[in-house]
Amino acid sequence: SAPLRQNDIMGNYNAIALGNPLNTVLVATLFAGAGPLNPGHYAIMKGRMRLPTDNLQPINLTPEAIENCLDSVNLSLLTVLRVLTRDRSLPVYLVGGPVRDFLLGHPVKDLDFAVEGDAPALARRLAGQLGGQVIVHRRFGTATVVRDGVRDGARVDLVTARREAYPRPGALPLVSPGSIRDDLARRDFSVNAMALSLAEEQPRLLDLHSGTADLNRRLIRTLHPESFADDPTRLLRAVRYEQRLGFQLEPDTEAQVHAAVAQGCLDTVSGDRLRHELERILDEEQPGKVLMRAVELGILPAIHPALSRQDCLTRWDEASAQIAPEGDVQPLAWLAALAYPLSLGDGEGVIRRLNMPNSWAQMARDTVEIRELESEIADPAQSKSQLCRLLDGRESPAIRVAAGLTDSPATRRNLLRYLNEIRQVAPILNGRDLLAIGVPPGPPVGKALAQLRAARLDGRVNNEVEEREWVREYVRTEAEGDW
Repeated sequence: SAPLRQNDIMGNYNAIALGNPLNTVLVATLFAGAGPLNPGHYAIMKGRMRLPTDNLQPINLTPEAIENCLDSVNLSLLTVLRVLTRDRSLPVYLVGGPVRDFLLGHPVKDLDFAVEGDAPALARRLAGQLGGQVIVHRRFGTATVVRDGVRDGARVDLVTARREAYPRPGALPLVSPGSIRDDLARRDFSVNAMALSLAEEQPRLLDLHSGTADLNRRLIRTLHPESFADDPTRLLRAVRYEQRLGFQLEPDTEAQVHAAVAQGCLDTVSGDRLRHELERILDEEQPGKVLMRAVELGILPAIHPALSRQDCLTRWDEASAQIAPEGDVQPLAWLAALAYPLSLGDGEGVIRRLNMPNSWAQMARDTVEIRELESEIADPAQSKSQLCRLLDGRESPAIRVAAGLTDSPATRRNLLRYLNEIRQVAPILNGRDLLAIGVPPGPPVGKALAQLRAARLDGRVNNEVEEREWVREYVRTEAEGDW
């Protein structure tokens, strides 16, 4: 007979999952990356399936197996929540990313829950058990438990299962209470639209949108053709999940991306919402791949036309390992790589479009300004103190990225020299020493320290004795003026 594929099995997946507790026939389908399955590869007997061992990792969906994927903080949370759920017969589900990551065999870091009922009320009971405060977001029927004395995993989000309707493209949705089926139908991609009930001893996977089939095919797929028009921030999420998981956009979904970009859907989204999605991208393990893909698909240029240079991202991806010390490639360095080719005017335009906070805006401005100063930085006649005048106070990642992306070896050499040597130079004497020698208190102390550092940088003083003599001469000279 003809070879059978995973999709042949997946065609009946939902009916099985919704009708019976998960058994090995379901568990065995939860793997990614396998090719065609021949009839001899499996046998179905009394509802059980045997699969080939190469590239197939059956997943045991028991509560114990799920708990084994959690750290101690999330384990205590899940344990308490399951007790609350059973005591009150509440329909509570683990939903979205945690289910996806568990099925893929990835670490489960954050837990998301949907409640068919009053999520804020359950959040208050959970806070009472765990210790913490509750923040209620009434518009969306969600609540956040902020746990006391816990650093990682200190926040737990519970959402009321809901329906969503978008009054216009890009607008925030209008919400109303709904079922778990409604809640899954409102989600962004099929692989994030699965749920596990906490009320059952043997959890059943609720997969109404063929998420497991897309996990097997390694695809990111929207749930309906207007998904990106409803919420254009999903464009950025699509490439984030695609690159993080090593998946591909499903062909129709990629066509929807191009259509949404061409129709200007991102123009309807506020800078704050776009920046929030970029923050999530910058927190990824490999943000460069996500940003490069977003440029390739026209997503970043649709946010601002100047964000179209993929080459700088590629070059920083290659240069960062050599330029940055191990573990020192900060997330905002990728913002600097985006900003590096911008003109001063375009830089300000991007800052306004994304409504950047001060830290982001400073990073972008410093990067653009350093690139504008490259000829001065490369000048062999520049003294160390003059180099400091150009670079002091600027963000280190901006300097590092400029060193990685400049075409000028002299500029790169001086930028790295500044980072690794020059900026650490400081005088031996401090402000109290200068006051004791006779420098007046207040701004004159700061001015004197700056000039003393410049003297140290340029080799005019080399030890404490010479510094003291320099300060005494400085006091005599300045005393003739008005400080």
